[in-house]
Amino acid sequence: MRLKPSILLLGAVPFLCVFLQTVAAQDDQKEFSPLSVAGQFSTTLSADCKSGKGLIVQFHYAGTQALRGYLVTLALADSTVGKVLMEQTLQETRDSRGPLIAEGPDWTRTSCTIIENIAGHALDVITKVDVLKFVDGSIWGPASLPASHRLIGTMDGMDFGVKATDLEHFVSPILPQGGPVPVERIQFQNIGPLRFESGIWHDDNGKEMLAVEATNVAASPIRGYVFTESFFDPATGNRLRRVTTKELETHGDPTHYLLPGATWVAGPRKFSYLSDGSPANYTISLDLVVFADGSMYGPKQSRESDEVLGMFLGIDTTNPTSRGTFKPKQAQ
Repeated sequence: MRLKPSILLLGAVPFLCVFLQTVAAQDDQKEFSPLSVAGQFSTTLSADCKSGKGLIVQFHYAGTQALRGYLVTLALADSTVGKVLMEQTLQETRDSRGPLIAEGPDWTRTSCTIIENIAGHALDVITKVDVLKFVDGSIWGPASLPASHRLIGTMDGMDFGVKATDLEHFVSPILPQGGPVPVERIQFQNIGPLRFESGIWHDDNGKEMLAVEATNVAASPIRGYVFTESFFDPATGNRLRRVTTKELETHGDPTHYLLPGATWVAGPRKFSYLSDGSPANYTISLDLVVFADGSMYGPKQSRESDEVLGMFLGIDTTNPTSRGTFKPKQAQ
């Protein structure tokens, strides 16, 4: 059972303290976060916050691996009615080439907020570490928020410009002349700005694989996209498996974007099979397309799409020719 710290806030008190309890990221997670968080609520932060009110948040890192980034959530809730009066996130990312967060350091950040009419209220203070990313690329925490996946993607994108990574190889598009193109049971599907051609391709061992290529049928260059292949039983409609593919230009070079009329090929995927040994049916759905001007198409419902948006932010951070240029616009 978790303990919920609470405090009675009195209007006449000029400086109010609230200690934030570090909460395990998952109920069934046996290890506590190596990043602990504590804080003070203050009404005298005129130098840092226009309202004068905010949280002074203190961090302590006790992990054995160097830490590259984190995202934590902070909330103040009325313990009587359960209403959350303030909820926000704090996050930080570090370049792999620069100073990282090693074991032992303490640091402080200020989170500005405006909370009105809180005198006499008992507050529950809730803090949660949602994600940590370490120097070796491993992740700690539930990563339950879209912002956490954007944070992960940002650090991945920062790495693309400074070192070769397996992830960059995995998400980089293949040109048709060098890639697995469909040769049997070919299907065509137009979704928004992309025309998909898919079907069976055979690997070196003769195994049937699903090959997909996408052609830009829009008038604007495309930086990247995310789509999902869902395999299902045609007799019952039951879904057997789904896989998501991310394809993007990884260095912020507009000459390598997917230009109008051009085609990218995805890496082949294994088929799912029915009980009689035949390949299952499949459908393709498009979750996100990002154009060169930052505009987007698609519902953007998957965590992979949030990671891709983060990758573009990271790419533009490390690319001097496009630094700061990626400002995602509302999906169409």
